[in-house]
Amino acid sequence: MKHLHTLLIVPIIIALFLLAIQQSCAQVEMPVPSPAASVSQVIGVTKISVDYSSPAVRDREIWGKLIPYGEMWRTGANSPTKITFSTDVMVEGQKVEAGSYTIITIPNEKKWTVILNKDSKGNGVFSYLEEDDVIRVEVTPKETDMREYLSYMILPQSDMEAHLVMSWEKLSIAVKITTDTKANAVASIDKGMGIYGRAWYDYASAAEYYVQNDLDIAKAATWATLSTKLNEQHFFPQWIMAQVKAKQGKYKEAIAHAKKAQEMGAKNGGGFYDARKASIETSLLQWKKK
Repeated sequence: MKHLHTLLIVPIIIALFLLAIQQSCAQVEMPVPSPAASVSQVIGVTKISVDYSSPAVRDREIWGKLIPYGEMWRTGANSPTKITFSTDVMVEGQKVEAGSYTIITIPNEKKWTVILNKDSKGNGVFSYLEEDDVIRVEVTPKETDMREYLSYMILPQSDMEAHLVMSWEKLSIAVKITTDTKANAVASIDKGMGIYGRAWYDYASAAEYYVQNDLDIAKAATWATLSTKLNEQHFFPQWIMAQVKAKQGKYKEAIAHAKKAQEMGAKNGGGFYDARKASIETSLLQWKKK
């Protein structure tokens, strides 16, 4: 019986040993020809992200050869290149809803077609369906400095605009992306105030944004009032209330709140107050002339 027991146990031990070796080997990481990459950028309140794999030139002739003209290309390697927008945007003037899309391009010598596709099949150009296209736009390729590995960059132009740039070898393309930052910010503020906007700073910041962007002054006044009640010792709510009153044309009240903000800030404002001290002083001078 002992011999039979040994015969049963030994194969199990060997199997476990081999499994341990296999798992150990699976943890070894090796360099890949086209490494995974990602880039993201916030424009206003809109986050734009691109996930892709980055092939190298390796002394190959790229345009018109490795990447044929007139044919669909996944504009990366290994798997579909994905772009994600956290809010609705405009891509080269065409509306694209918030979500993730596959980037597909059709390179040509003079013009490139850039496609954003829903990719319902999940395999990019290899399972492409025209009915999944969200937009098609044309862009002009430009000569650029040599870049061995394909890369994407999201270059901010303002708080409402960015350029998505793809560069590889000595060529690049740029796609203009715009977003309605004010509308997105208002939606975010209104949602936040309704769900978790109970902190004095949240109310003050929301009121400040509304004042600075000529939005609903009644809402701004309500939030500023709540902020001052929640924190009666901090200069910032008083300073926001001063701006609200000035926006309403109530300059005497604005001056009173601004002076109170100065007093509080001088006592315990620190760097937060120092960053706003000059603005308060300038505003006071202007309001006293009204």
